[in-house]
Amino acid sequence: MSRVAGYARELLAIPSMSGDERAIADFVQARLSQKHGWGVERIEDTVIATWPGGGSGSGRRILLCGHLDTVPGEEGYQEDEDYLYGLGACDMKGGLAVMLALADEQLMDATTLVFYPCEEVAFERNGLHRLGSREALLADHDVAVLLEPTDGAVELGCQGTLRVRLDLHGRRAHTSRPWMGVNAIDRLGTVLARVNDFDRRSPELGAVVFRESLSPVRVESFVANNVVPDKAALWLNYRFAPDLTIAQAKDRLVAWIAPELTDDDTITLEDAASAGTPNPEGFEALIRRAGSVRAKLGWTDVSFLSGLGVPSVNFGPGDPLLAHSGHERVAKSALVASLAALSSWIGIDRESRTT
Repeated sequence: MSRVAGYARELLAIPSMSGDERAIADFVQARLSQKHGWGVERIEDTVIATWPGGGSGSGRRILLCGHLDTVPGEEGYQEDEDYLYGLGACDMKGGLAVMLALADEQLMDATTLVFYPCEEVAFERNGLHRLGSREALLADHDVAVLLEPTDGAVELGCQGTLRVRLDLHGRRAHTSRPWMGVNAIDRLGTVLARVNDFDRRSPELGAVVFRESLSPVRVESFVANNVVPDKAALWLNYRFAPDLTIAQAKDRLVAWIAPELTDDDTITLEDAASAGTPNPEGFEALIRRAGSVRAKLGWTDVSFLSGLGVPSVNFGPGDPLLAHSGHERVAKSALVASLAALSSWIGIDRESRTT
């Protein structure tokens, strides 16, 4: 227990908000470089470690990934007998600690560990997507696990996400004679009512049930305190199930909102990421060991890896409901359980453990 918890302590002590991962990448690189038999390379602040595998393995090439960054918050950590507390404890320095602890072992299967920056921010900054010619390395694997917090369950696939901006138009008027204008904020209210009635589906795919969501996340409108505003903007975030493409999800959303729009209104797709297809094939033993399987309702890089043709799942220590909450924690027992499950799945030569 002390080994994996010790790595978690060290990682929690290093600030690593998105865009400021240099120190934690240095730490990970240094630790991995000390481990016998591992090849280590660095691309910007992404650290890649490769293990050739033992002669008695299954012949699979396994990819394990974890992001180094956290959302903004109060740095530092605390602990008691059962838990480690601090920014990133569950999302996802607990998972990173498990990856480092696995690198202490003589693994049976060829394994690649990827520690990467900027997962919590814009897609184009994500270190897993900035490997250039080395992206082919990712695709050259049979299966992959993202050590996102899943509370010890295996989470299949992931939902897609898109963010749209609606610009609604009205006509200005003095607030003493509002009937002379068209209040864009009033129009915003009718659109929000329509959004509230949107059919948020719960399709069953790959034997797990997804749950869509559509959330207003931002509004803007103002001219002056005595003016009926002629413009209002609304941003919506739609989390859609893996049976839809980005284009299909956008079309579905636009078709629902369209009855409340005029010819002057506009809808702009500002950001989007594809969903990841749920695929349990190759993970049966890990699912049995975890004892629980469900759909991933958030977005993760399972989408990206699946797009490269690598079947991928989410599995790691920590309660995902605590991610980004400001009071993250991870149970020391969960670190040990995740390490044991992955060790069993990959296969360990207990007689040849490295240091």
